Amino acid sequence: MPVISRIRILTLATAALAIVAVTVAAPSWSQANRGAQLIKYRQSTYSVLGTQFGIMGAMASGKAPYDAKVFQLAAERAAYMSTIAADTFAAGSDTGAPTKARPEIWSQQAEFQKLMTNLQDRTAALATAARSGNLDTVKPAFGAAGQSCKACHDKYKLD
Repeated sequence: MPVISRIRILTLATAALAIVAVTVAAPSWSQANRGAQLIKYRQSTYSVLGTQFGIMGAMASGKAPYDAKVFQLAAERAAYMSTIAADTFAAGSDTGAPTKARPEIWSQQAEFQKLMTNLQDRTAALATAARSGNLDTVKPAFGAAGQSCKACHDKYKLD
């Protein structure tokens, strides 16, 4: 099976997983295990976001052939998921299930929100660059978006 076909299948499967997770998790938030449901929602969101970066990273690094349409779709999905990501750190989502989120997220909200806004800005710029269809235009925007992820992970994600 060609690499691009596998990437498309993985993208569709990941998107389906996120939809199922949101559909299943949202109605049950009012139940007793709200923290666990919020953590599951967050992890699903980041799974989709990470998959999109994986697709783009493979193309940007030459590990997969560059397909402008597939890259653009992944960039647009990443930009959209970044708008959801900040909301997944709601009050009560610090406990209830295993999480790699550092406790400082909740005590350093101003700094954390600044990093989340940077992620949203950089992924939006990446989606714009991807519309050009030009790999040379896309690579710097991809690098900047990746750095925004790294900045937050370095400070707020447990290894």
